[in-house]
Amino acid sequence: MKTYNLILGIICLLCITLLGCEEDDYPKAIPAKVKTGEVDNITGSSAIAYGSILDEGSPLSWKGIVWDTLPNPVIKKNGALGEGSNESFKVSMEGLKGGTKYYVRAFATNLAGIQFGAEKTFTTKQVPLVKTMESEDVEFIGGTSAEFGGEIRNDFGVGIVERGLCWGEEENPNIEEDSKLAIEGESDTFKGLIEGLKPSTVYHVRAYAIASNGEVGYGENENFETLIMDYDGNIYTSVEIAGLTWMVENFESTHFTDGTDLPHTFHVDDVNKEYGAHYAWNDIVKENFAPEGWHVATNAEWITLVDFVENDGLRLKEEGTEHWNTDNGTNETGFTALGGGFAFSGPMKGYAAWWTSDENSDINGLRWYLLDDGGMGFAENDKNLVFNVRLVKDY
Repeated sequence: MKTYNLILGIICLLCITLLGCEEDDYPKAIPAKVKTGEVDNITGSSAIAYGSILDEGSPLSWKGIVWDTLPNPVIKKNGALGEGSNESFKVSMEGLKGGTKYYVRAFATNLAGIQFGAEKTFTTKQVPLVKTMESEDVEFIGGTSAEFGGEIRNDFGVGIVERGLCWGEEENPNIEEDSKLAIEGESDTFKGLIEGLKPSTVYHVRAYAIASNGEVGYGENENFETLIMDYDGNIYTSVEIAGLTWMVENFESTHFTDGTDLPHTFHVDDVNKEYGAHYAWNDIVKENFAPEGWHVATNAEWITLVDFVENDGLRLKEEGTEHWNTDNGTNETGFTALGGGFAFSGPMKGYAAWWTSDENSDINGLRWYLLDDGGMGFAENDKNLVFNVRLVKDY
């Protein structure tokens, strides 16, 4: 929609020009004759109005359509310049309210001022009033699915032929361009399970209802983020530290993202598989190792983390002695490091070690370690050795 500040400004400029002329220099101002045409393509939120210029009078400046919910609409409220010739021009009126009576007039401006055509009226179609379930009320959000719902607040007597949910990665999804789920039932409230989602992804969802007159009502846009999940269905949480988003748990998938087997091992003493899997360096750098949107932490990212805690690994260690020998960890960062040890030698609970995605040579990869006393450092090891891995969110 175009603003009318420009129109009013031009009219003022014309007036100033005329005031600067001698009396004999004034052009003769002849008002335009305007006709308001029909209104069609009426929906619950839009319509197209037509107009025509029967006689320009003095040369025209502008022509268009104005509309309002009150009689005698004027330019300073709702209006737009017309598209087309003087014989027939049109304006698409957007953002209208459903089930509402509108008044519309064509207009034209020239040196004689603003002239309006006869007033006409039209009523937008009724649109169901729908509410989307608020995100904080959702009981289940998984890695690839989520349960959402909605409520039909008012169908205005036109009847509902379909209700459901639509979703996508952009705001204000709709049933024409995005995914949707029709939900059976006659109750005003409804719920459904949205499936086929990507893990660790922000989605937008809206409840919708289609009325018997064909109009579609949408609820408010709500958003949610699916959980972080690997191919095996393991769920992870995350924490932001020094501008980086880290997985709180050591990675433990036994499959690459394409479903093929991922070589791995668990520490022989890790009976409940609490400490995460151990992998060889050559496997963790493959493109299909990490879930979409995540990657194995680089050496630079580990340096950022270590610098943030000022080389004090106690700020990264889980509290207590369930996964460490000594109860000295504060875990104030939420990193929750566990003493996973080396799967190929030595006991657990005394130290932790994680591969980075960087190498030091064709033979050795780089890793970081955390000791039970909080000491931290990095080392190089043969790429065939296996260590835990922490993932970082792409940015």
